[in-house]
Amino acid sequence: MRLLVGNDWSEELAEPTGSTGWAVQRLVWFARDGDVLVLPVAPQEEFLAYVTSLTGTRRSSLTVVVPPPGRLGAGALTADRLADPRFLAALREAFAGRPVHEVFALWPDAVVADLADALGCPEALEGHDFLTQSGGLIGSSKAAFRALAAGAGVALPAGAVCADRRRAHRHVTRLLDEGSPVILKQDYGSGSDGNEILSRTPGLALRGARALRVLADSAALDAYLDERWDWLTEGGRHRVVVERYHPGSRAYFAEFWISDGGVRLGGHGEMRYRPLPDSQVMPAPDLDQAQLDDLVEGGRRLCVALHALGYRGVLSADAVVTPAGEVLFTEHNGRATGSTHIYEIVGKRVVGPGFGTDRILLERVWPEGWEAPSFAGALTRLRDSGHLYDPETRRGAVILAAYNTHRKGVMLCYVAEDLEAALHREESVSRLFAPALSALEHHHHHH
Repeated sequence: MRLLVGNDWSEELAEPTGSTGWAVQRLVWFARDGDVLVLPVAPQEEFLAYVTSLTGTRRSSLTVVVPPPGRLGAGALTADRLADPRFLAALREAFAGRPVHEVFALWPDAVVADLADALGCPEALEGHDFLTQSGGLIGSSKAAFRALAAGAGVALPAGAVCADRRRAHRHVTRLLDEGSPVILKQDYGSGSDGNEILSRTPGLALRGARALRVLADSAALDAYLDERWDWLTEGGRHRVVVERYHPGSRAYFAEFWISDGGVRLGGHGEMRYRPLPDSQVMPAPDLDQAQLDDLVEGGRRLCVALHALGYRGVLSADAVVTPAGEVLFTEHNGRATGSTHIYEIVGKRVVGPGFGTDRILLERVWPEGWEAPSFAGALTRLRDSGHLYDPETRRGAVILAAYNTHRKGVMLCYVAEDLEAALHREESVSRLFAPALSALEHHHHHH
């Protein structure tokens, strides 16, 4: 029996504010018969039934345990919730005397080791001892990534890790003087939120960052660092990564599973931006064999180094392919990412052996202007319109995550023979969820 924990970030890094717990419902994809799942909020029954119908897991064999609300309410699995005696009693009841042989958590946090200890099954959690010392944080540190990658001989963009402002000023100046823009990254920022791009000239197309700052000279850089240093270092707590920015690059990832037994490739893909992460395509499209080899080999070298340190779990290595065709690694993400369940479960288990040979997957952020009434409503619309994924034809839309009340939508992934077919499917699906938009388009096409 396995214990699956739907925790998505670490309280040691940031307050998980505003979370409603919908994104971690993706944990359900990983469930196998007999598993016990810990989630911050109870999943909708329709979502559970839908996911298990695709994965072949018996819904009736699963137990979901939700701890009582904690200091931040019910949105995230905070440490106090995972230590609640009522919760631990409910978990033991769910185990019904069965031994736990594996603990799988979305995020490799020290609280997961604490939970395994409280339940008396530390040996079921690979990397347990490493996690007790907050080792999992290394997998989300961009500064640690640069040091490990450089030490492992992995190709990096020019740059430096800076703990003080003078050093940052020196390295930013060096890169700007060479005629290239610079990206600055908070050590623990996620999803491009902690990145800013600096340039001598305006008009740069943004990708992977929130803002572009044009700095004409050294004085302008001084003023910028005065203004932003506190934000960049998160109040002086962390280091800052200074890195050469390659405009016009494409962003790829290779994801690995690091276990006691070694390192195995999980999957790879492309992250598309405009300017923030917008969609992903799996497997990675438009790479020649040498580039794909570089992506996988560089990622593997990094993972071997992390394995030697004691890191266990999922590790995604992010890279850019520059306009010159070079593969350069930019960060790692040590956790089950927003891609893991897509290639590992939807790809390999649901689509099956055709994934990556005659089928690709396209996942896109729920577009602005789209609205679904509910999870069940979205499911019904897709089914009635014939756009829901069909296991017979291995084509159609898969709903990846529970209903997001904030965006009034669901996460969709399109299974198709190629990207063109997936985009065509998405266009058809937009008529179901964006009536105003498609009426406009319709008008546009016919007049």
